Amino acid sequence: MQTILKTIRYSVPILFLGYAVVVNLAIFGEGLPGEVEGDVVTGRAALSLDGLYGQAQPHRETAVGLIGAARYALIGEGRDGVTAGEDGWLFSDEEFQRATTPEIATATRIIEEVEAELDALGSELTVVPVPAKIDIYRDRGDAEAGAAMEEQYRAFRAALQEAGVESVDTRPALADVDGDPVFLTRDTHWTPAGAADVAEAVAGSEKISRGDKEFAKVPARPEEFIGDLVSFVTTDDFAPRVGLGPERVTPYVAEEADATEGGIFASDDDPIDTVLVGTSYSANEAWSFVPALKIALGRDILNLAEEGRGPIAPMRDVLSDPAFADAPPAHVIWEFPVRYLGAPKHTDTEEASNG
Repeated sequence: MQTILKTIRYSVPILFLGYAVVVNLAIFGEGLPGEVEGDVVTGRAALSLDGLYGQAQPHRETAVGLIGAARYALIGEGRDGVTAGEDGWLFSDEEFQRATTPEIATATRIIEEVEAELDALGSELTVVPVPAKIDIYRDRGDAEAGAAMEEQYRAFRAALQEAGVESVDTRPALADVDGDPVFLTRDTHWTPAGAADVAEAVAGSEKISRGDKEFAKVPARPEEFIGDLVSFVTTDDFAPRVGLGPERVTPYVAEEADATEGGIFASDDDPIDTVLVGTSYSANEAWSFVPALKIALGRDILNLAEEGRGPIAPMRDVLSDPAFADAPPAHVIWEFPVRYLGAPKHTDTEEASNG
């Protein structure tokens, strides 16, 4: 059996390489379908060449999708970047890269420095660690990796505590998986239910006092999408054919029950005193973390989270904004996925500053 799997594992890429060789020989024999425009200095020539090369191999995306789907169907594997679990579950490879003690120390030092800056401005920092998906759903993936990420979560919180930084223990809220799923099956992110569970944990920690506002949960239109991890396996066209079809969530917004005419931003007499900084777990409206926090805390929340930059860079941007220093909020919530601790580009000081 192992011999068969090994044969398949290596034969699939060989088939793709064979396809690539045939196509490139045809291109070199017949030439590109047009002239390269632009100059080398500005890079326009390279862009033009790339476009013409893509036109000359119209079946490339189809071939990539087909071969990826075949590999997943036959041996349950994707490309670098994803690890396939049971029953169509996919996990980011970042969740299998355990952070070293120095890497956790580096992240903790950066957070400690941020807290000092915020304290000087009169703002209180609360870190909200997000456990790894493989930790919560280790029964659908790798139990050993799940246990390692649980240990990483606990080590991170212990380091924060030793540094005197307030953090919320969010893991128990997500670890009870008997109810609605708290993470998406084929995406790196949590579901609106998972985000709501964490918001309740933040409120229940009493690290941020409850405000005096009441918000009503108003469902938005359901959304369907192909999970972000599927792109490491195959293309959107082939994904449903191998059991990696669209996922569905129902986002919601939080409307203030007695908001005055003009909305919550209508009056300067009632400024927003709580800011959320973080990653796509907070920035993407589909997960509804901001409205969940509003409802749980009874406070308006200003969302300054960003997608695709990790947890450090958005915080650096916030602190470097003169407007923030001129009117600092009372509370800053920092959503911080623990899977980034093992990715140096997201915790290195220079990378964090430059994004």
